[in-house]
Amino acid sequence: MKGPILFLGIGGSGMSSLAHMALDLKLPVLGYDQKNTDTTEYLKKRGALIQNDISLIALEGIEMVVYSSAINDKHKQVFEDIKKKNIPLKHRSEFMHLLVSNQKSISVAGSHGKTSTTTMVSQILSEVGMDPTIMIGGDTSLLEKRGGKIGSGNFAVYESDESDGTFLKHKASIRLLTNIDNDHLDYYKTREKLEDAFLEYISFGTPGDVVLYAKDQGIRDVLLNKTKAIIPSPQFRLFLCLEAEDTKSDWYRNLETKLGNHLIPVIYQIKDDHLTFSFLETKNLNLHLPYPGVHYLTNGLVALVGSYVSGVSPKISSEILSRYIGVKRRQEILGHWNGVTVMDDYGHHPTEISMVIRSLKNKLKSKGRLIVLFQPHRYTRTQLLLRELAESLTLADSLLMLPIYSAGESPIAGINHESFIPFLDPKNTEYLKGEMDLDLLVIKDKLQKGDLLLCLGAGNVRDWGRQLLKNQS
Repeated sequence: MKGPILFLGIGGSGMSSLAHMALDLKLPVLGYDQKNTDTTEYLKKRGALIQNDISLIALEGIEMVVYSSAINDKHKQVFEDIKKKNIPLKHRSEFMHLLVSNQKSISVAGSHGKTSTTTMVSQILSEVGMDPTIMIGGDTSLLEKRGGKIGSGNFAVYESDESDGTFLKHKASIRLLTNIDNDHLDYYKTREKLEDAFLEYISFGTPGDVVLYAKDQGIRDVLLNKTKAIIPSPQFRLFLCLEAEDTKSDWYRNLETKLGNHLIPVIYQIKDDHLTFSFLETKNLNLHLPYPGVHYLTNGLVALVGSYVSGVSPKISSEILSRYIGVKRRQEILGHWNGVTVMDDYGHHPTEISMVIRSLKNKLKSKGRLIVLFQPHRYTRTQLLLRELAESLTLADSLLMLPIYSAGESPIAGINHESFIPFLDPKNTEYLKGEMDLDLLVIKDKLQKGDLLLCLGAGNVRDWGRQLLKNQS
C-alpha cells in the first residue's frame, strides 16, 4: 500500500486503536477529528497527520478511507466525494478484519464486560510470550495508551462491538460472549432482533470454539428461545460457564440433547472474593482478581477458558489474572480529596451501573458513603432506559445528576437529566447545571471524610473528579 489511509473520526477509541495498528505496519496515516485530545496528540507523535477541518484534507492519492458509525449524515458530502474518486471505503470493522486476516482470531462480544475480558485474554497471551495482535476499546497499560497493536504471534484478540451490527461480518475461530442485555435498541428496534444477532455471533453451524457465561439471563434466553436453530458443525465446541445446580435444569438438558459431545460444561462457584472452577481435566482451581465484584470474576472465567482454547493452561492463566492490570475508567482511582476517594467508572447501562455500585458498596460496607456523580450517556439510551437507569442509581447513598452527554446525538424533546425526577428520591438526588465551577460547589458541600465519590458514565464525567482534585480546599 503506497498511499495513505484516511481515518475519519480518528480520535475515537476504536478508530485510534486501528490507526496505531496501521502505524505499527509502517502504513502512512491521515486522520480527521474535530477535537484535539491526548489521543490525537499521541497519534501525531507516532507519525499520523491529523486535521480538525475535513475540508483541508485532499483526497487525491489516498489509498483507503476508514470510518466508524460515529461519522454520520453531517459528513454526507465527504462520502460522496470519496465514492466519486473510487477510493475504497471501509467500515472500521472491515478494516480490522483485514489487519487480522492472517492470524487466528479471538473475538469478545457482550453488552457489558467486552473491554475488561479482552484485556484479560490479551494479558494472558502476552505474558506467556504468544505476542498477540490486540485491539481494545479502552485505555490499558498493557498497550501504553495505544488501544491496539500488531503482534507477531498466531493469534489476534479483539472486541466485537454489537452496537451497529458490524460484529457479524467476521467469524472468529474462538468466540467469547459475556452477556446479552437491552442495549442499542435504537439500532435493533426489538429484543428478538438483538437476540438473533447474538445467535448469529455464536454461529453453532460454523467451526470454532465458543465460550458463554450461561448464568446471564440474556444468554439463557437465546439458548432457550432459539433451540431450533442450534445445529452444531462437526468442528464446533461450546464451553458453557455455569453453576452446578444449573446442569439439572430443563434448559441445560435440552441443550445437552442438541449438542451432545459438542457441549463442555465449565462448573464454577463464587465464595467471598474468589471463584473456584472445574472443566475437562482441570479440577477445583481458584481464581482471584485484584478488583472487587462478581462481574470481574465471571469475566475472568470467560477469558481464562478462551485462553485455554488458544493453548494456555488454566493454572497459568489464573496466576496471571491474580495481577490483572485493569482498564482505565473501570473502577479507576483518580486520587483523594480531603479524605474522600475519587473514582471513575465507564458504566452507563443499568446493568453495569448496578454491578459497579453493588461491588463498591460491598467493599465500603459501613466505612463510608458512596456518592455517585452520574452523567447519562446519549439521548436515545436515556429515553429507552429511563426507568431502568433510575432504578439502578437508587442503590447509591447519594446521587448527583449531570446533564446528558450527547455523544454526537441531536437532542430529543423532553429528554434531559431532569427526566429522572419522577423516578428518584428528591431527598437523595440533586440535579447539577453542567457548569463545572457551580457544580463543584455542590459536590464539595455533599462530601464527608471517608466517602467514595464515584464519577459514573461514558462521557466526560471524570473531568469533574479531576477538577475537584486540583483544588484541595
